[in-house]
Amino acid sequence: MNLIDLRAATLLSAAVWVGASAAPLDAQTRPISYDDYYRIVSVGETAMSPDGAHVAFVRSHVLEGENRSHSEIWLAPADGSAEPRRLTNPATEAASPLWSPDGDLLAFRSSRPVAGEEGGSSTWFLRMDGPGEAFRVPGLEGAPIFDPTNRWIAFTRAVLPEGEAPSGPPLTAEEQRIVDRFDGRSYDWMQFRFDRQGYLPDPTDPRATPPTQVFLLPRAGGEARQLTGLNVDASNVAWRPDGELLAFRADEHQRDEHTYPRADLWTVDLAGNVTRLTDDEYDWRAPVWAPDGRHLVATGAMGLDVIIEERWDHGSPSDLWLFSADGAERRNLTADWDLLPGTPTWSADGRYLHFTAGVGGNTHLFRLALETGSVEQITFGDGRIGSVTFSADGTSMAYVGQDATHPGDVYAGAVGGSGRQLSSFNADLLAELDLQAPERILYSSADGTEIEGWVLPPVGYDPEASREWPMVLNMHGGPHGSYGNSFSLPFHLQSARGYFVLYTNPRASTGYGEAFRWGTWGSWGDEDYDDVMAGVDAAIARYPIAENRMGVTGYSYGGYLTNWIITQTDRFSAAVAGAGISNWMSDYAVADIPRTKETEFYGTPWEKEGLENLLESSPIVHAAGVSTPTLFVHGESDHRVPIEEAEQMYVALRKQEVPARMVRYPESYHGGWTPWRTLHRLYVTMEWWDEWLAEKPIS
Repeated sequence: MNLIDLRAATLLSAAVWVGASAAPLDAQTRPISYDDYYRIVSVGETAMSPDGAHVAFVRSHVLEGENRSHSEIWLAPADGSAEPRRLTNPATEAASPLWSPDGDLLAFRSSRPVAGEEGGSSTWFLRMDGPGEAFRVPGLEGAPIFDPTNRWIAFTRAVLPEGEAPSGPPLTAEEQRIVDRFDGRSYDWMQFRFDRQGYLPDPTDPRATPPTQVFLLPRAGGEARQLTGLNVDASNVAWRPDGELLAFRADEHQRDEHTYPRADLWTVDLAGNVTRLTDDEYDWRAPVWAPDGRHLVATGAMGLDVIIEERWDHGSPSDLWLFSADGAERRNLTADWDLLPGTPTWSADGRYLHFTAGVGGNTHLFRLALETGSVEQITFGDGRIGSVTFSADGTSMAYVGQDATHPGDVYAGAVGGSGRQLSSFNADLLAELDLQAPERILYSSADGTEIEGWVLPPVGYDPEASREWPMVLNMHGGPHGSYGNSFSLPFHLQSARGYFVLYTNPRASTGYGEAFRWGTWGSWGDEDYDDVMAGVDAAIARYPIAENRMGVTGYSYGGYLTNWIITQTDRFSAAVAGAGISNWMSDYAVADIPRTKETEFYGTPWEKEGLENLLESSPIVHAAGVSTPTLFVHGESDHRVPIEEAEQMYVALRKQEVPARMVRYPESYHGGWTPWRTLHRLYVTMEWWDEWLAEKPIS
């Protein structure tokens, strides 16, 4: 069988990039630098046209002077016969391209001003059968969901409940003045803030947080008609192929703040008749109809309430389930498959489902046969693919592909054939740079578990020379995430500054099966610590590492593990902890997601087992005797890991006269930082390494 080989496509494209560069092949290259951050172009959100002839995608880059990212919609012929061209106005932002089923329209999201209106409009359309300006569809008030028969557009928007809002007792003039002058916050609900959103309105009150409802609009526009009237949000809306029924996701327990999400699947017809398909303890999402409309597939995982109540020693697998159209029959399609499937796409004949999944350090496309239940990998190579879309007949696909030395580019090709590179926005930059390629290592942890990792050599490294080099151990966030064969500016900056770069996927990482994914359940800092430290030993055994000049760093979970490591060993000469937890007890009630503590630590701080686990896994409890100079970097508006977590560890080190520095970033959440702050974090990190790890001349 002829397969898409991502590795072959990527290596071929690298040769094309060099050959197409303005620089001669023997031109002098240079190490990557901070300024290159502003030159890297990103691509994503591919959308293949229904006929498979074109690929729309989002091209993004940083506007250095404006301290922000800028995104546009571009279009490329899928056969590579011409260079990609920009479709949208460069003066405005544009994202989320979506083709109409007949290919005549391309919808996209763009907040652009409209004459005579406040706030402008967010959804625009381009006619793809001829030139013309972007236009709006009258009556559309949300992201479009095209009917497969080209008659309708569905969308969701928030709807306030009918009737008057309840009012309290009348106030005297004196009381009213006091109330009017209050400039603080008052709340009596539990989920009162969330990262990247700040302080939240009352989620239990439909007037404070109006539910999103499903609406129906003629494709040409007009007056939209509301189809659903639930008291909770409708989302993940999907048309049945005949255009007569829509499936969607809704959680009737959404207003109960003591219940974790456990959304069900529902349908609504064009007359507004709502039917519930599931009513169980699972959390369902992303329904997708089969081509014949007789079945649908959805992704399901057991709800956290069950996991907590029954005291599971692991989390729930996330599986693809096949439902009959009425929900009466269901079958788990991936019960015997041990990876995490992405949202699937049906083949045109209804025989297969295609989806991506992480497998070790790579991300690839898989195909599930409905008749046999077998899952087959159909792309290969060292790299990661994403944003996969298909033509209407399922024979062609487009995707974004990247590897460790090439940022993402857009590819297209036949399903079962070779990928053709359509974009090369970073070709000139890559031709200038001296980038090392990582080397994969497999090693055994303390208990014999096999761990995958990578070592990126420093620029200028000569394996024949006798010189020793410093090394930095990097640890990913999550912990249920993974490192792998994707482009990393921070890693290449470390390499450019003369450091070996070690990064591994310890237990709790994804891409290695369910048992591995939940390997730290109830014991953060145990096996995961063993795994990364065994990686350090494996790197030292293979490469000329200066053991007295090693650093350790990570962000989020990686920041936690950094805090933990410096309380367990003095092998590292410096550390950089980014947004890491130091005290699980204090974090429980001030962070925006208490669920991790209630599940993976077996309880709350006022429950005996929970208390014991939270304390035992808290770096601050073990901070006596820490000696590693540590830099703490943290956003002041971080609600996922509030900055008090870094402050506690910082004070613990300073109290013990250990060199420590705190760098705080105002108005910055756990993620989504501005470009200037992002680059500054990389800068202060590198300066810390140079201060503590660089080879010092003998005076």
